Amino acid sequence: MSNGPDSAEPPPRPGGLVRGFLRLIVEVDESRRWTHRVRAALLLLLLLCGFGVLGYWIPEVIERHLR
Repeated sequence: MSNGPDSAEPPPRPGGLVRGFLRLIVEVDESRRWTHRVRAALLLLLLLCGFGVLGYWIPEVIERHLR
């Protein structure tokens, strides 16, 4: 027995930070427009710099707080 009609919409695709990051990498490599490539490359560099800053400053702040 069926509880109702099947929806015609496909199930939602998983998303998130990893999917967005991978999409940026692919866009840098395969985008046809150079402006999209530059934008994606700058976003990737910004993300990497952000992780670097957080990876340095968070332990530094914790160490200063524990002294």
